[in-house]
Amino acid sequence: MTVVSGTLQTYDRVGNREDLEDVVYNISPKETPLVSLISSSSVSGKRHEWQTDTLRTPAANAQVEGDDFSFVTKPPSVRVANFTQIASDTLIVSDTQEKVDKAGRSSELGYQLAKMGTELKKDVELSLLSNVASSAGSETTGRVSAGFPAWVTSANTTNGLRGAGGSSGGFNSGTGLVNAATNGTQRAFTKALLDAAVATCYSNGGNPTTVMVSPYNKQVFSRFMDDADVVPNRKALKEKKQATIVAAADMYLSDFGELAVVPNRVMLTSAAAARNILVIDPDYVKRGVLRSMHTVKLAKTGDAEKRAVLTEFCLVMKNELASTCIADTFGLTAST
Repeated sequence: MTVVSGTLQTYDRVGNREDLEDVVYNISPKETPLVSLISSSSVSGKRHEWQTDTLRTPAANAQVEGDDFSFVTKPPSVRVANFTQIASDTLIVSDTQEKVDKAGRSSELGYQLAKMGTELKKDVELSLLSNVASSAGSETTGRVSAGFPAWVTSANTTNGLRGAGGSSGGFNSGTGLVNAATNGTQRAFTKALLDAAVATCYSNGGNPTTVMVSPYNKQVFSRFMDDADVVPNRKALKEKKQATIVAAADMYLSDFGELAVVPNRVMLTSAAAARNILVIDPDYVKRGVLRSMHTVKLAKTGDAEKRAVLTEFCLVMKNELASTCIADTFGLTAST
């Protein structure tokens, strides 16, 4: 068909408005399963301390009638600590950019600050997941809060829960610091490892309810739980209950109770975090908060607005024996 001569077409016209949707689509994951799972409470200093204790092993106890009492010195409680870590991000927006008409947001400052808050929360999540030692910091280096895998000691990584050559970290009473674990040889996540981890926590007095895994290890779990002899131990967590644990999960019926197996997408950003599977009793893990997440309006020095978003926190393993870590698994692929 021939276009009639003189027809005005869009190809050479000036002034046609662009068709730009008034929304910004962001598919990046926002969930922080570990932060959401555990409780939080205020702390009042940069070095937060608490005490742990255990009961003695049960023993035969039959005394002679009329006998005099004998006395045994009782062991003291154990005093442990972690340092608060400052996490922050900054933003500067020109006054012109804040004023012009924008698509998808009315305020550039508001949009970026909301985005930064989510990003900072994910930074905190990664810190809690990471096998990092605590550090007191200095005038030139930031303090570091020890992460979950670093707190796990040899007392709750028995039964092959570490790969060959690996060794536990834990709180060092001599230095007052938490040592990071030493990585061992990586291997595949198996049902036997999961059962051993749950049994270890139970024997120590814990009642774990959650197994936190990388997305890859969630698929591994699904495969080994599809075997005909174990499929009765797995059931899907559906409807409203699923929302309470943040991410899609299965319930695993272990010998010592049900556990939610929860994938954590933040682990995708770190091979070091993905190699560890956390078996968690949330009653004995919390996030200490010295300064909650907040926005700081910085002094104006030019034709722009400056902001900082920050929080100061630490991981509080109220008693690390209640939880454990299946270390040194392939967390991203079948070989990494």
